[in-house]
Amino acid sequence: MQKGHLKGHLMNTYTNHKGIKSALSIPPLHSHVEVKDSTCQGLYLRIQPTGNATFIHRYKINGVRRVYTFENITLSKSNTERQISEALANARAICATQRAEMKAGTDPAIERDLKTHHIATMPTVSEFADTFISRHMKGKKSGTEYKRILNVDVLPIVGNMPLDKVERKHIIGLLDRKQDAGVMVARNMVIAVLSKMFNFAIERALLEYNPVTGIKKTKTKDRERVLSEREIRLLWEYTNSTTSRLDPSTRLALRLILVTGQRPGEICQMKEKQITGNIWHIPDTKTDKSHDVFLTPMALQIIEEARMFGRKGYLFIDSSGKMKDNKTLAQSIGKWSVQWDDNPEGRPTPHDLRRTFTTGLGALGFSRFIQNLVTNHADSSIGGIYDRHSYAKERQQAQEAWERRLTEIVTGELLGNVVEFRRAE
Repeated sequence: MQKGHLKGHLMNTYTNHKGIKSALSIPPLHSHVEVKDSTCQGLYLRIQPTGNATFIHRYKINGVRRVYTFENITLSKSNTERQISEALANARAICATQRAEMKAGTDPAIERDLKTHHIATMPTVSEFADTFISRHMKGKKSGTEYKRILNVDVLPIVGNMPLDKVERKHIIGLLDRKQDAGVMVARNMVIAVLSKMFNFAIERALLEYNPVTGIKKTKTKDRERVLSEREIRLLWEYTNSTTSRLDPSTRLALRLILVTGQRPGEICQMKEKQITGNIWHIPDTKTDKSHDVFLTPMALQIIEEARMFGRKGYLFIDSSGKMKDNKTLAQSIGKWSVQWDDNPEGRPTPHDLRRTFTTGLGALGFSRFIQNLVTNHADSSIGGIYDRHSYAKERQQAQEAWERRLTEIVTGELLGNVVEFRRAE
């Protein structure tokens, strides 16, 4: 080993592990020294006064001199020749790879810094879920439901995982839990939410692929449950203000769904400022267009009572100050000690009340076209797209006819021919 001293550096060379072993046996007194690899261009062993040593790669790219430290490959005089030989082989291989990448314009030091920053800034699934909800879902009606699905079905299982470590197998595990529980609609919702969330992560340059891509939704049968006339009377009695054990907002919201046929979520989000006379104007609906609902005397009576319990401009607020939603209404019905009809689809849900309304209009002779207008179902037909007539008179007639029929059902008076409720064709 030829020795030539410069300030702060010992200009030595080594050709194999034996040369490194010799250099490690006599550490420098003050500053570090660098021992050059005689066979691998740019590779050095930097030895500290403590006796510890690391390999470094000295190179020049785009006119700039750079140093890349192999922080994961360290040596000391206590290492055996075999350990030193393995470390040297590893360092030479990395150095050779880096020099090959440099020919393509890649700077090894910059790439390492970017990777380190990427790891340090990679959020967990839980952290990114907050970003997804606050930024991508802000102002969207489905934001609340997406947040609920993440909090209930996703974050308790994979919330602490780094976002880029979530693989398809983890997604399938989440979905299997829902499938085993027999809730296939919920399984499909988890797919939809996660697919959007991971696509948002791709947009923000956190991921390069979506682990949900290619996972198919399960085919589900549309629910068809419609309340019988007996069940309508049971519901009406259970939501009576004098006998009901329900909180006022719950019982009034359920009644208003049945009376107006509007979506449970839109009923729960009803605001005082949306009501003008006997018209309820819904500015933002599921179909992405505004919708006017004619309010019959029965609907207005329910709204007037709800005003006594409303807060902050909302009509349907529970005792804790939270706005009602479809889930809380469904949970409430699930707790009722009511003898519902023996139905394969089980006890009714809030949306079943809306379906009962629609079926009732069909039984009263109103066309599917009018039913869709009243309930604000999307009409994708050519006629539906270009027909901008509001049909306000026809919609009012439908609402009034249903109120008369509902009154007959719940009071048992003025009953004419019995109209059997079944799913409208």
